[in-house]
Amino acid sequence: MNKRYLIISADDYGISEGTNEAIAELFREEKITSAGILAPAPYVKQAASEAKAGGWSTGVHWTLRSDFNGTDAWTPCAKEGHVSSLTPGGKLPKDPAVIRKAASRDVTLELEAQYRYLLSCGVTPDHADSHGGDLYGINGRLFFFNAFSLCRKYGLPFRFAKADAFLERQFSQKPGSALRFGMRMITCAARVRKVSLLDDFFSDPRKAAAIDTPESLKAYYASHLMTLEGRICEVFLHPCRPGDVFESTEPSWKKRVWEYQYLKSGELTRLAIEQGFIPVSWKEAPFND
Repeated sequence: MNKRYLIISADDYGISEGTNEAIAELFREEKITSAGILAPAPYVKQAASEAKAGGWSTGVHWTLRSDFNGTDAWTPCAKEGHVSSLTPGGKLPKDPAVIRKAASRDVTLELEAQYRYLLSCGVTPDHADSHGGDLYGINGRLFFFNAFSLCRKYGLPFRFAKADAFLERQFSQKPGSALRFGMRMITCAARVRKVSLLDDFFSDPRKAAAIDTPESLKAYYASHLMTLEGRICEVFLHPCRPGDVFESTEPSWKKRVWEYQYLKSGELTRLAIEQGFIPVSWKEAPFND
């Protein structure tokens, strides 16, 4: 029988204190296997310090945008003035329209600066992925070429799927020809550059307002876990402990708290094992076998 592997990941390490506390706790309790660190986020140094001390599997959670406006907007990792097309006012934008107009060179400079910043914090990323999907081409820009060039340079696998199933799962409908063509372009670009991809992955794409109860969230993960295809797959969530500073101002934080509670229960890991998956980290996943 062929072995199947599942990476259980937590995204947005470094975005807030509550998120850092949740991810560190889940790592210690072996409820997650990997996490993606947001290099420009305000609590990145704490996240990197914890990851280094724990020897945890962490990747660069590449972002071209800030999740917040105003004084809470994130500062880019590239040197001041070096990525001006991406950073009006010196900050990473929240508005995706700004990203669509960014110079390709600036995008590459910022992505590499984020990777190298994590190195300077004592963490060597073992994978890369895209915060908000801005490197997947959904904004009309082919920034996955920029990402794959750096993945090849630093030997990083990248979060994207080779199986068609994830498109229907993420968009809640059968993908049209344009989406399928875009997927083929991305997987072909990765193959040419010898960048390893997942066979399949998923997260719950629904907005917090569309999820009535924690049970609804649990049911989503339980049902879609059974639909994963291929040998090396991933499920990723965005856990945060209750009482975080953003919980009262950001609607999405309710969902994050429920995801933390779900992961902490161990139910996701138990279901994965029951379905024949071997939980592994990005570092342990046998991409080259």
